[in-house]
Amino acid sequence: MTPRSHVGRAALLLLAGTLAALAGCRTFTPIPIVGDEYGILPGFRIVGYFPSWSGQPADVQYRALTHINYAFLEVNRKGEYQPVANPGKLGELVAAAHAYGVKVLASLGGYNDGKTDAFSTVAADAGLSSRFVDNTMAMVDRFQLDGVDMDWEYPRAEEAGAYASLMHSLAVRLHAAGKLLTAAVSANGFHGAPIGASVIADVDFLNIMAYDDGYKEPGVHHSSYDFAWDAMTYWRNERGAPGSKLVLGVPFYGRSLKDRHSRTFKGIFAGDVTAPDKDVSGDFGYNGFATLRDKTLRLARNLGGGVMIWQIAQDAPGTASLLNAIFDAVKVRQGQAAPP
Repeated sequence: MTPRSHVGRAALLLLAGTLAALAGCRTFTPIPIVGDEYGILPGFRIVGYFPSWSGQPADVQYRALTHINYAFLEVNRKGEYQPVANPGKLGELVAAAHAYGVKVLASLGGYNDGKTDAFSTVAADAGLSSRFVDNTMAMVDRFQLDGVDMDWEYPRAEEAGAYASLMHSLAVRLHAAGKLLTAAVSANGFHGAPIGASVIADVDFLNIMAYDDGYKEPGVHHSSYDFAWDAMTYWRNERGAPGSKLVLGVPFYGRSLKDRHSRTFKGIFAGDVTAPDKDVSGDFGYNGFATLRDKTLRLARNLGGGVMIWQIAQDAPGTASLLNAIFDAVKVRQGQAAPP
C-alpha cells in the first residue's frame, strides 16, 4: 500500500467517524429568526395568551404577535373583579406591546377547575350584569387595555340565553369605546353548542381551543391536525361563523400519551433537541414545526382569520421557537400587500 493510499484511508476513517459523531448528536432543523424587514400577513391574527404566573414581558416576541391575552382576571359573584394578579407585570406588558402596535386584552375566567358559579350568578341577574359591565369598562381604562376576552369554561345549555345577553351588553359598551370583545370557545359542540348566533355576531373573533382532545383517553394525541380540521369545520360549516372570525388555537405544550399530564414545549425541547422536527417525544404529543406550519397555512389562513396560542411563556428559545415558526409561515415584507 502506498503512502497516498494510507492518507486516503485515514481521511475516509476520519470522515466516517465525524459523520457517526454527528449522527449521535443530531439536532433539529432550525428556522431562522424572522428579520425586521418582515411583518405579519395583513389581516392575519396571531394571538398569544400570556399568564400572570410565568414568563416575563421582556422575553415576549412582540413582532410575531398581533394580540396578547393576559390570563386571567377573576370575577366574583357580585360582579366585581378580584385584585389583578401581578398588576405591575400587566402594566409593563401593555407598555411594551403598544410600542410594537400589539393589542392587549384581559382574559376573564379560565378553566379554574370548572368553577363557573361567579359567571353563572352574574349573567342570570340584570343588575349584577350591569355592575359587571361597568366594572369591566373601568378595569379596561385603568390598565389601558384594548378589550377583553371572555373565557367562561363553559356556559351550560340552560345558560345560553344569559350568556348571550351578557356578551351583548359587553359588546355594546366595548365597541362604543373602540375596544375589542373576543371569546375562547370549545373545539366542538360538546361545550360549543351554548354559544349562540348572537354571540358570534357580537364578538370580534373566536379563539378556538383546539387542544386537550381525548383528555382522559390515553393514546390520543391531544392536538392533532385532524382535530384542528374538525374544529374549524364545526364552527365554520355547522355554526355558520365567518371564517374571518375564526382563530385556531394551537398548544405550546404536550400531553403524555400514557397518563395525560402536561409538559411545556420548552421542557420537552430541553430533554430532546430534535423535538421541533416531530410531534411526539418520548410519550408526549405536541405540535412541532411541520404540523404548526400546516395548521397555520392550510387551516388558519385558508379557512379562518388567524392562530391563537396557549401559551407563549411555554415556548422554546431562539431558532427552536414555535412562535417564530408560525411567524415565518405568514411573514411578508413590510409594506407588502396580502397575496391573493
